[in-house]
Amino acid sequence: MTAGSESDGTATDAPTTSEGTDGATGTTDAPTSTSGGVPNCNTLTVDPPEAMILIDNGVHAPVQLNALCDGQPVTATWSADASYIASVDEKGTVEAGGQYGGQLVVEALHGNKVAEATVNVFLKIDQLPPEITEADKQLLDGATLPDTAALSYPYDGTVFPKGLSPAELMWHGSTAGDKYLVRYSGQFVDAKIYTLAEPPSRHAIPKPLWVQISESSSGLPLGLDVHRLPAGQASAFVLADDTWTIASEPLIGSVYYWANSLGRVLRINPGADAPEDFLLAGGQDGCSTCHSASADGTRLIIGGDINVSTWDLVNNTPVFASTSIGVPVRSWAMSAISPDGTVVIENGELNLPGPPGGQPGMWDATTGAKLMGTGIDDLVLNMPAFSSDGRKIAYVDHATLSLMALDYDAVNRTAANPVKLVDPGADPTLNGIIFPSVTPDGRYVIYHRGAYPAMLDTRNGTSDMFLASIEQPGVEIRLRAGNGDDHPFYAGDRDRHWNYEPTFAPRSSGGYNWVVFTSRRTFGNKLEADKNSVKQLWVVAIDENPQPGVDPSHPGFWLHGQDVNTLNMRGFWVHKNDDPGG
Repeated sequence: MTAGSESDGTATDAPTTSEGTDGATGTTDAPTSTSGGVPNCNTLTVDPPEAMILIDNGVHAPVQLNALCDGQPVTATWSADASYIASVDEKGTVEAGGQYGGQLVVEALHGNKVAEATVNVFLKIDQLPPEITEADKQLLDGATLPDTAALSYPYDGTVFPKGLSPAELMWHGSTAGDKYLVRYSGQFVDAKIYTLAEPPSRHAIPKPLWVQISESSSGLPLGLDVHRLPAGQASAFVLADDTWTIASEPLIGSVYYWANSLGRVLRINPGADAPEDFLLAGGQDGCSTCHSASADGTRLIIGGDINVSTWDLVNNTPVFASTSIGVPVRSWAMSAISPDGTVVIENGELNLPGPPGGQPGMWDATTGAKLMGTGIDDLVLNMPAFSSDGRKIAYVDHATLSLMALDYDAVNRTAANPVKLVDPGADPTLNGIIFPSVTPDGRYVIYHRGAYPAMLDTRNGTSDMFLASIEQPGVEIRLRAGNGDDHPFYAGDRDRHWNYEPTFAPRSSGGYNWVVFTSRRTFGNKLEADKNSVKQLWVVAIDENPQPGVDPSHPGFWLHGQDVNTLNMRGFWVHKNDDPGG
């Protein structure tokens, strides 16, 4: 029969619905009507209401669903939500795509009645190379005792976004000839990779496999287990038993950062495995440091030594040079640039290397003309930063060194209503507040604290990250997890308190605000030198809606795509340069 026809006595009046048993949705307490003397059915269900498809190393069988009206089979129109996981045909047969695990919600429509069923697709993967014997496998699977070796990267509890390349696992304490089980397991996935990893031991799964695992764990916890079978021994050991979270959405945008070793600003585009030397491609090979970037990805402000102050990121061409109006090239060092790339506020913190210009007010980013009637024409702001929604400006008070916030009117290009958020405090090791950045929704400010003025330069003083509320002045949270305050670093205290220059991505995603920051901590077994030889970009997830009294940060991870052979700092996360705002 045709769905929706009355030849089987199905009611066509719209019924009320409620949640049925075992996850199925059916009609209840609906008045019974008749057609041709045959009662219409009152309840539509799907049998079975829950089902599972196992993808066992690529092999899987379909599941048959049936629509029942009052317990009797009927024809239905079928549809499903997550078609990348599995699909349903016109007969109710559910076929897995074969690549991803997850949950599929299947809907049956019969007349005006709708019922649902859930199909859980479980992805099982086993990779056993010839170097690993069946006996080795049995020993690795059965490991229970803790190992003397230790995983040094990534960290337990890390939140990763979707879409990044797989994290490279690194550990210390291994020996030549050791054999390993690396297992990723979650609600809808179990991937076992048996492998070798000669010292210095590192392991990264191929990106296509990581995509399968991360997509199958989207928004869910993902267990990481590493078992080690030492060469020549008859017992395997548990090297790592960690849990990560894979966010339900990817990160958005490009990162612009200063590579000290080159003296230039480089760009990491989404998903790239290496940075892009875009300024060199644009004919600029001089010092382009002390930069800032507009949230929409259109403008770069340069405070270095090249004769360019404003750079067009879309066309990769210069726009304006401050020397054209008789102003030194470093005047716009570490300035604020509005989200649309049109307005600049100079940095008034003159103890920074450079130093910056420190003039009050706002400036046109294209012409260098001072804007008048802005509400801050005579106000000098230290380390100013616009929120990506264009509603707030965070800064440090030039005189008191307190953290402040202003309301910003992007249409009229005016600022008003200064509010003190946090005082510098009496602790001489934390009395400096610097490099503030505002969440995309304008509710919170992140910054680093250290001993003033040493912490203005990452070479001279230790620092850690904090979060302050704009809506509740006086509320400040130390980001212990993001800093690694309590993390059992393999390098111990050598890795503590080297966290600087945090900057929020212009959009939240997957329930998190994402921060790129500079750290001089070690990076697994790949970068283990002293703090003067290690400086890389890291990323930390911060809960989008922090709970009172709870640290909303999570352990950081190294930003894939940067060059480990350069000293990298001061990242700005913006919308992708060739897709402003989207």
